[in-house]
Amino acid sequence: MFSLKIGLVSFTVCSLFSSSSFTALAPLQAQTESIPANCQLLKEVRTGATEITKKIQALGITNNFNTDFGIPSGVAFTSYQAMMRVENNANYDVTINLKYGDNSVSTALEKPQIPMVIGENYALPFNSPTDRQPYQINFNIAGPNNNTYTISVMACE
Repeated sequence: MFSLKIGLVSFTVCSLFSSSSFTALAPLQAQTESIPANCQLLKEVRTGATEITKKIQALGITNNFNTDFGIPSGVAFTSYQAMMRVENNANYDVTINLKYGDNSVSTALEKPQIPMVIGENYALPFNSPTDRQPYQINFNIAGPNNNTYTISVMACE
């Protein structure tokens, strides 16, 4: 669990990662702190796990770039914080899409070619660009074939 300070703004995030540093597309200093009472880690839809490790595999026209986290109904979340750690130095394309009950989708974050380094944790804050409550968060993470990464996401009211 960490408190991230960017200038005069402070974000509190929780991580299951073992490293004590986070990077939000730039180095940040981190301090141990508890997860806020108004936040919770979301669960991946297939496994129910709050942290997912995947190996990038692009095989012809198929790939495993997508991972979905469910958002509990009945809770009005106002902000989200994705956390990512890589096991291979490389550039990664990160897109975070929000899915809504009317079958529409909005892109909350799109960062191509983010240089990521082994041993660093990356904090990727985002919000719903539509002011509507999504039911699911979709991560689309691409990079060199066979590279491995771990992701989790926290939602806050």
